Amino acid sequence: MERDEKKIEAFIDKLLSNEVLEQPSFDFTDKVMSKVESIPSVTVYKPLITKSVWTFLILGFVVLVGYVILKEPSGNNSWIDRLNLSSVSNPLENIAFNFSKTLTYAMVLLTIMLGIQIPLLKHYFNKRMAY
Repeated sequence: MERDEKKIEAFIDKLLSNEVLEQPSFDFTDKVMSKVESIPSVTVYKPLITKSVWTFLILGFVVLVGYVILKEPSGNNSWIDRLNLSSVSNPLENIAFNFSKTLTYAMVLLTIMLGIQIPLLKHYFNKRMAY
């Protein structure tokens, strides 16, 4: 087996001895670098949450805060009486939510984990995009 390998190696040496090593042109590096520099940026920044979604979320939050502020805790709801909303019923009036301690702890832990992971992932991807 060793003899076969030596014969193959000798044959390859004989073939390669007749070949001339080719050299690249003088401005090869400049040509390659000009092609690399002319390639447009492939990655385009696209926000995860668009401006219209942010607008909708802020508007919903403002409406919710406005409702809580304008709602009077006593029975004296004069501005509601002027709107005459007595015909509108609340479908969520009879629903009660009772959360277990386990679910509450899980939601708090999930919120904390997301609060930590999102900035870390943002930093990681920003560093990755810088290269």
